[in-house]
Amino acid sequence: MSEPIYPLDPWQQNTLDNSIPANTNWLRQEAINRRVLSKTTTAQPGSPADGDVYIIPAAATGTQWATFSQNDIAIYRDGTWYAYAPVAGIVANVSGTLEEYTTGGSWAAITTGGSRNTVTALAIASGVVNIDCSLGDYFTLSLTANVTSITFSNLPGSGKGASLSILLQQDGTGGRTIALPSSFKAVSGTDTAVQSGANAYTRLHITTNSNGSRWGYSMKGEAA
Repeated sequence: MSEPIYPLDPWQQNTLDNSIPANTNWLRQEAINRRVLSKTTTAQPGSPADGDVYIIPAAATGTQWATFSQNDIAIYRDGTWYAYAPVAGIVANVSGTLEEYTTGGSWAAITTGGSRNTVTALAIASGVVNIDCSLGDYFTLSLTANVTSITFSNLPGSGKGASLSILLQQDGTGGRTIALPSSFKAVSGTDTAVQSGANAYTRLHITTNSNGSRWGYSMKGEAA
């Protein structure tokens, strides 16, 4: 298990050589202040440069990376990778996007101002649709296949709510279905199935006050 990146190691009193904690502290500071090259690269790079920084994803491979934990901040220095566990509240520049390590145990983009109004297109991957809550509050989904599962990432954390709007549209074939999670509880008067006609629209609103353990939802057809 990696050591937390903070707090820094103290400089012990009445000691003459504190090079070990000093060097470690500088490396930690460098890791968090440099630009993270990627948080999705799973294979340990073969020819890294000193100062390269990555966030370790799930199922990482490589002599050293395989021993690190998911979400660790890893920095390369003098032929060795050093990894530090993040703590809630730290911020990293991940490929040009500022992300915060949340109390929920994940890295999430920091959103401010009108960015919550951004409309993001969702995709179906082998029947699964993942909704990344850090991307905003509005989503679209083209129903090119049946949806067998809906998952969520980067929920806002304990004590915070979320309310999302998803515009669903059947493709030219129509008849695509969506299996709603058991955590979805229908508001009175809600349709429980999407409109089935070719190119038909359905509006799905979901709200949680429990970090995703329970969602209230309303769903109705929308005119073309």
